[in-house]
Amino acid sequence: MDVTAVLNFLLIAGAIHGFIFNIATFLARKKIEKPVVFLNLFVFFLSLNNLQSWLIAKDFVFDFFFLKHFVFPWYVLIVPMFYAFLVHYLGIEKKRLPFIGLSITIFVIAVLARTALLVLVEKKLLALENVTLYNSLEDAIALLYSIFIFIKAIRVLYSYQELYQSILTFDDLKWIKRFIKLGGIIFVLWGIAVLLNIFSDTIKAPYSYYPLRLGSSILIYWIGYQAFFRYIVLKDRIVLRREIRKAETVTLAISANQKADISQKIDKQEIEFNQINSYVRDTQRYFDPYLSLEKLAEELHLSTSKLSMLVNQYSQQNFSDYINSMRVEDAKKLLASSDFEAYTIVSIGLECGFNSRSTFYSAFKKFTGQTPSAYRNEYTS
Repeated sequence: MDVTAVLNFLLIAGAIHGFIFNIATFLARKKIEKPVVFLNLFVFFLSLNNLQSWLIAKDFVFDFFFLKHFVFPWYVLIVPMFYAFLVHYLGIEKKRLPFIGLSITIFVIAVLARTALLVLVEKKLLALENVTLYNSLEDAIALLYSIFIFIKAIRVLYSYQELYQSILTFDDLKWIKRFIKLGGIIFVLWGIAVLLNIFSDTIKAPYSYYPLRLGSSILIYWIGYQAFFRYIVLKDRIVLRREIRKAETVTLAISANQKADISQKIDKQEIEFNQINSYVRDTQRYFDPYLSLEKLAEELHLSTSKLSMLVNQYSQQNFSDYINSMRVEDAKKLLASSDFEAYTIVSIGLECGFNSRSTFYSAFKKFTGQTPSAYRNEYTS
């Protein structure tokens, strides 16, 4: 099997996988939200573009002149669909134009322009060489328009964070920023292909597009599942936070009478620990994934050494285990409740204060001897 055959196989495999992704994601959601729609359109147009390229490379074309040279400019719609997904995912579609209407207009104009050109060539009113020239021109325009939308996405991520502060409390968006970097590589490959088509005498389409198509196939796997998984977790966390944050903050102060009664039974240090414990629990400080010994000590106006000593002595745990034990207790309640059966385990762990799936599973196993999924199955199966 030569290199071309391998690349063609990867091209069609990526396209088929993209279509499977479309079907699976629509079946997985009872309600199809706009971010899911645009994410699926992004993968769909990317898959269509790769499928069309594979058909051309394999010479699966019609004998009719018009159909043999007619191709849909799906690549015009790929980056705009990702941008539309991004602004809807961040909830800023009313503040930042998704460019859907403009993108569809450019797509329609490109289709009509190619149709008119092929009709004129078929009627011998224009030379066949004009088709090749038009292909390069259309590709260059699509590249420039896609770069324009891509820059808009970069500006949204890095220059307009004040528009989506609420989303940043649930998602640091590092996965999207990684995708942007990968996307930059794809644009470089696209630009090289355009230049080769125009200036090279030896490397022309479809061979000039192979690196681009291969990169985009990999992109289907990566961004599709990453974005869909992240969106589900985001939606779950928003609902979970509303449910588990319902209780109002309880006052920290212990009444003078209570203090007097307690002081007769326990020593001063234990009183201090009880106050610390009340603060952490009543204000739900353990929900903060970035809570540290230093941060809590500063809030309580204590030295870190004293806070550490009090926690170690009266909870019989180090600070990390002390905080994680509270998070696990809340997670157990949610996992055992049928009201939260529809929410993902990862979403529950993150909303209970863990900063990643791995730390949640590790802590849960440490305090319960079970994985979160095994624990949930005991109550929901």
